[in-house]
Amino acid sequence: MKLENVGKRIKTRRKELQLTAEELGKRIGKDRSTIYRYEKGEIENLPLDILYPLAEALETTADYLTGWEKKEAEEQEKKAS
Repeated sequence: MKLENVGKRIKTRRKELQLTAEELGKRIGKDRSTIYRYEKGEIENLPLDILYPLAEALETTADYLTGWEKKEAEEQEKKAS
């Protein structure tokens, strides 16, 4: 899984929902700097116990965030462009 793609999807989805990094962080119990690190792909191992709450907070699926749901990922990326 390419982390920069996961980070891009996190950031894109966060912006679609008009959430700040701080708001998203509060939803999953992390600070905004950690959210920014996820978005930049700086955190190499995104644990499942973070991935699933993150997906829920972003009103999407873990499969979308990781790119496993290719069709949904492509559709959401087109909307963001």
